[in-house]
Amino acid sequence: MTETAEVPNQLDVLVVDDDPAMRELLAEIVHREGHQAISAESAEAALEMLPVWTFQVAFLDHNLPGMEGLLLGEYLRRSNPDMLIALVTGSDDRRVERRTKELRLTFIEKPFDNAQIHRVLEAYLELAAERAETRRAVDGEDFEPPIGRFAEALPDSFAIPKVPGRITDRLVSTVQRSLHNLRSISRYNERDRVVALSGLLTARVLGVDMPRASNGNTLFEEYDRLMETHGRRTEFTC
Repeated sequence: MTETAEVPNQLDVLVVDDDPAMRELLAEIVHREGHQAISAESAEAALEMLPVWTFQVAFLDHNLPGMEGLLLGEYLRRSNPDMLIALVTGSDDRRVERRTKELRLTFIEKPFDNAQIHRVLEAYLELAAERAETRRAVDGEDFEPPIGRFAEALPDSFAIPKVPGRITDRLVSTVQRSLHNLRSISRYNERDRVVALSGLLTARVLGVDMPRASNGNTLFEEYDRLMETHGRRTEFTC
């Protein structure tokens, strides 16, 4: 499959398990499939990664310290409907399996074989290709409306839980740091633009109150001002 912006060949895959050996095993399988695995030992640690990473696939253990994997999976499903999420668990509680299916997550029972992990990764690529083909077939496919102005309506559409303070603080500092780099022509780079935009969209979706920039602009207005300076598309203001 040829890589495009819509269907990447290499996926960013979230692996969450409190067992180091299991994290290493899943990450190794993902790497052998040609994708990048980013591991976390708890749901809370995984949540702290979300402002920085955009995951296409997630493998979650259920019996985690703190927030359970099923609750994390529900949160990820609501915040990213296109993500393919698999609950990998040794639990024999049929209620867990039933709830997994209700949330449209993939249920993988431990012990598993490599082929099950392979099928999840391939399933995402196939679904992504189908979505890309559908978008190309729709009339007016060249129309790309700014998405920032629509993201603020999402918290009212989904029952999104309140985000812990330390995560919102991390989100704010990440966005501010990226915007600071974007203010300099010599330091402009696509990574900071993507990180800033992803963080601001995450803030809108989660309903996070963001501070203002030193010039009085909201951080959303500041992002668009900087994009105009660099000749890029604005996302949040008319």
